[in-house]
Amino acid sequence: MKQLPFFVLLASVFFLFLVGCSSGPSPEQQAREADQQRDAERQQAEFRKGLPPVANPGRGW
Repeated sequence: MKQLPFFVLLASVFFLFLVGCSSGPSPEQQAREADQQRDAERQQAEFRKGLPPVANPGRGW
């Protein structure tokens, strides 16, 4: 019976470890994704600058 508190403590620590691992992406991954998003937006803006002007914007043809 003395081993029961040890196993309860061990199970609690394991559960907390699993909850901590599933909390979402790490700050490093979030920063990397934000950098990739900014880079993609910059590339799109540069691409749009290179396009010829539109004669009638908003007409849909």
